[in-house]
Amino acid sequence: MAEADTLQWLLREIAVFGDAPAVLAFTGEGRQVLSFAELAATARALGHALKRRGVGRGDAVAIIAPNSPNWIIAYWSIIAAGGVAVPIDSQIGDDDAARMLAAAGCRVAFTMAARAPKLPEGVAAIALDAAPPQAVEEGALPETAASEVALILFTSGTTGTPKPVPLTHANILSNVRAISATGLVSRADRALLPLPLHHAYSLTVGVATGFANGVTMILPAGVSGPEMMTALADGRASVLLGVPRLYSALVQGIRTQVAARGGIVARLFPRLLRLSRALRPVMGGLAGRLLFGALRRKIGPSLRLLVSGGAALDRAVEDTLLGLGWEVMTGYGLTETSPILSFNRPGAARAGTAGRVLPGVTLRIERPDDGGIGEIEARGASVFQGYRNDPAATQRAFTADGWFRTGDSGFIDRDGYLHVVARVSETIVLADGKKLFPEDVETAYGGSPLIKEIAVLAIDGALVGLVVPDLEALREAGAVRPRELIRDVLSEKARALPSHARLTGFAIARDRLPRTQLGKIRRHLLPALYARASEDRGPAGPVELTAEDKALLADPAAAAAWEWLKTRFPGRTLDLDMSPGLDLGIESLAWVDLTLALERDLGASLREQEIARIVTLRDLLHEVIAAQGAAPAPVPVSEPEIVLARLGPLERLLRLTIEGVARVLMRLCFRLAVRGREHLPAQGPFLLCPNHASFLDPPAVAVALPHRLFAESWWAGWTGILHATRLRRLFSRVMQVVPVDVDRAAGAGLAVGSAVLARGQVMAWFPEGARSPDGTLQPFRPGVGVLLKRHPVPVVPVLIEGSFAAWPIGKPFPPRLVPITVTFLPPLDPALAALEPQAIADAIHDAIARAQEAA
Repeated sequence: MAEADTLQWLLREIAVFGDAPAVLAFTGEGRQVLSFAELAATARALGHALKRRGVGRGDAVAIIAPNSPNWIIAYWSIIAAGGVAVPIDSQIGDDDAARMLAAAGCRVAFTMAARAPKLPEGVAAIALDAAPPQAVEEGALPETAASEVALILFTSGTTGTPKPVPLTHANILSNVRAISATGLVSRADRALLPLPLHHAYSLTVGVATGFANGVTMILPAGVSGPEMMTALADGRASVLLGVPRLYSALVQGIRTQVAARGGIVARLFPRLLRLSRALRPVMGGLAGRLLFGALRRKIGPSLRLLVSGGAALDRAVEDTLLGLGWEVMTGYGLTETSPILSFNRPGAARAGTAGRVLPGVTLRIERPDDGGIGEIEARGASVFQGYRNDPAATQRAFTADGWFRTGDSGFIDRDGYLHVVARVSETIVLADGKKLFPEDVETAYGGSPLIKEIAVLAIDGALVGLVVPDLEALREAGAVRPRELIRDVLSEKARALPSHARLTGFAIARDRLPRTQLGKIRRHLLPALYARASEDRGPAGPVELTAEDKALLADPAAAAAWEWLKTRFPGRTLDLDMSPGLDLGIESLAWVDLTLALERDLGASLREQEIARIVTLRDLLHEVIAAQGAAPAPVPVSEPEIVLARLGPLERLLRLTIEGVARVLMRLCFRLAVRGREHLPAQGPFLLCPNHASFLDPPAVAVALPHRLFAESWWAGWTGILHATRLRRLFSRVMQVVPVDVDRAAGAGLAVGSAVLARGQVMAWFPEGARSPDGTLQPFRPGVGVLLKRHPVPVVPVLIEGSFAAWPIGKPFPPRLVPITVTFLPPLDPALAALEPQAIADAIHDAIARAQEAA
């Protein structure tokens, strides 16, 4: 008989659960159910088949296949045969798979029939999608010892090449028994397992511990939202084994659905969530179950427990899940520790921690700093003995006195709960010596719907970010200035961070960040990805077109537009997935120039709402096709003649009153000083171009003007602030603020600005487009250049000093009454209009920058 500390013994034990379902798999064709008795019998039969193939005690057999009941049968058959199971990621490339097979010493591999011919020479294939073997048992199967290797797994490869990790029967069963002793699950439970089975977390916590307790394992048909929801509901899952990214997506999905409901539901949800969390110390999860019963039934009518592993769970996500009434269990461990080292037990869980150490395991914190944070080191029954055939790596992994270096930093609080801070190897050290934990910074910068993913890294000692935008969210936001929108989001998030944790730069990545299947970022790949993204290059080589794309380019209008784009961007290798804003620099008002040329050269007239839908060049071609034969687009979206209508008597009186109050307040509160008034033209038309750092800038420039010029001046104002309510719209009309929406209707703002100059009046235009996040002069956008090319009038650059200190971005009211100075600089020559729009904007920017340096 097999020892009681081997997986062979466990395989015999699970047979006592008889006809109870061990595996419930959802497939495209329906369901597949495998009972515990069938699992045990089929695994033993396949174990005999392996024996007939020459697999003996200690021989390594690989499994390279997606999750399925046959995968689980293959795993237990290797155990039954006395062999060593070597699970390998089914999505891995053939070359990497060959290296892993060689490193583990595999001569046989379970795989899918389609992959079998790709296995390296000398490795025999057994097709998992073929019929299972008949139950023919010839003689006894080899018995193994607890100290023998049962499993070889590979590290995640987040910091380099994956290493083979041998785990013994005793290693694995120590984890199984310690977790089982907590009463986490029972025979009444059904656990949904959407994670790849080739990970230690899936195998130990899911398959081994679950089966040891008679739990049914549910395998979804896939990991899409509908497939997961079907498995949760139809499978009556009571437990979900997931990773942090899964739970973050779940919470985000819930919040999106609530927001879409709007009204009282959207207003009540956060209040009820706070109430549930407040009541949790007294009522446990009962408050959440009562308050959010309908929502919980919609997601998973039987779901009670969410188990998270593989990485740290974001505290805000954990708090939300707890507030909704679910139990949330988190822990900590590594592949090398089978994998669990610490765990939050039922009834004694502490949110935000990795729980207490499991029985049979000891942890210590080596070289703690002043805050008690140091490297976590471990020893105990679940810790492996060393990497296979890699003595150098093994020596680095263990201390001289035999403790395993986890490579993670953390601390243990006074109650014995482990707090994991970051990977030691991933800690960012900046040029000034300050240290940052990347996941903390990424969490702070995340959370915006415009940002799908973000990773931070150090380049030459400076902190930078690699951002993957959400193209659909950008489409909803208007899509015409994506890079600027993302910059604004990052600037907004940075205000809550200490100065050393703020990004000094960022690059846009078009592809998803490289991650392991458990969701960890493969950080050693980030520097090269950042360098490539910063160079703003096109695709590395020819892009293979889909049938749909070939049909698109076969359309005459699309083909003509595609060739036109190639001439418009010479030297660039274009592909249909390119973003006009992120890859080609077509942002905001630059669309006006592009669409004018598109209409002139190809006769395709695109309106604002059509431009706002374009997030890729493919979208642009579709819009060009739709525009063929359509009526020419009307110039303005909001008619200039309506916007610029003359004021009535009461409105003029209100304007004079506001002007008088503003002049008094600006001089009394901010001691406004005005310089260079002699540089102002005697009358319009001319353009005022101030820098923009504060809400105080428009009133400062307005009252710095002589009354006669103020009376004929118009001001560009963002619709999101000055045109958002009826009262604000009245104020904007009275003060002659024209609506400009750089995200959705930039052309409308240009149309109104053009009308102001055509009437011989003064137009005040803020070329930065938005307030500076830190008070420094930001790049100027090309819209002012487009405006000047239409109307070559004098341009008066305006330098505003002190306004940022008086009222910086992010403050509801001016925190300081400091002096403000407005300096009107000498007008620029109208001949500037001969330049390209961006060159015009740069010339105005440089004039203000020179004055700023001289001040």
